[in-house]
Amino acid sequence: MKSFLEEMVEIKGGNNLILCHDQADSDAIGAAYALSRYIGGTIGVPQEVANHTNRLLEELEMTVVYNPATCDYENIIVVDTAHMAQLCEVKPIRFLVIDHHSNNQLVQRAEAALYDEVSSTSQLVYRILKQADAPIDRKMALALCAGILTDTIHFHKGDAEAFQTFGELLRVSGLEYEDIQGLYEINQRKDRGAIIDAALSARKATFAGYHILMADLETNIPTYAARALLDLGADASIVGYHNGDEVEIRMYLRNDLQMALNIQAIDIFRSVSSLKKGKTWGYSLFAGYRSNQGRLDVIFDELLTEFHRHLIDE
Repeated sequence: MKSFLEEMVEIKGGNNLILCHDQADSDAIGAAYALSRYIGGTIGVPQEVANHTNRLLEELEMTVVYNPATCDYENIIVVDTAHMAQLCEVKPIRFLVIDHHSNNQLVQRAEAALYDEVSSTSQLVYRILKQADAPIDRKMALALCAGILTDTIHFHKGDAEAFQTFGELLRVSGLEYEDIQGLYEINQRKDRGAIIDAALSARKATFAGYHILMADLETNIPTYAARALLDLGADASIVGYHNGDEVEIRMYLRNDLQMALNIQAIDIFRSVSSLKKGKTWGYSLFAGYRSNQGRLDVIFDELLTEFHRHLIDE
């Protein structure tokens, strides 16, 4: 039986599609970019990339094909994806998988898989490159470091391999930590002010000693604001943005709260009735929501009820 590296060597230079999940985050984008630099191929996303990846895409000068036709490619490698639903209408029949998420439902259907429940898919791509003794330049290192940084929530969590890989990538590329962190900094004074206002006006609830902060913004940067509230000490940070009928919500959980809840962040969103009309995505410690209708006050109340149910009632 061929190793996964042998599978990659065999398709190197071929007609390859490296397919990310919809709302592709930095881990999906970073892993796909670095892998594409090794085996060659097109990077595809079903519909949209996550807003927070825009700076990374610019730095990598990376082209993404949206809604790719899978029939146009001989080899399809699905990265950082656990469920077929995350691929929307772009559903390959034959594919390989590289992923780190728990409860992956694609591995058994894949022709070959590199699957390990580590902190990020970027770590797994780095394993491939290291085993192949492939050169890693500054952009490849930036891509993989970005994936590790965001999927560890800026090292609020992470296994030993995540820290080791991140350090090795900095060393071989000459990058500094600040180079990666800078991809996600808010530079505009207006945006920093919006985050401060959100923190000062945040609604707080405490259940079983866990602190939940909720805030709404007038600026469409809920991911950055939710990260900031987590950094302030929240165990769960929920930030919403609305503009007319448009609604965006992001939520982060700390690892100990997620373990106490015994439910993934994305499943909390899926349990709330007022979030069923829009689009949800995420994983164990992060969830996102987007809709063209909805009321933040109603959604926040239902989310609080869900936290109360898991932490107090059960």
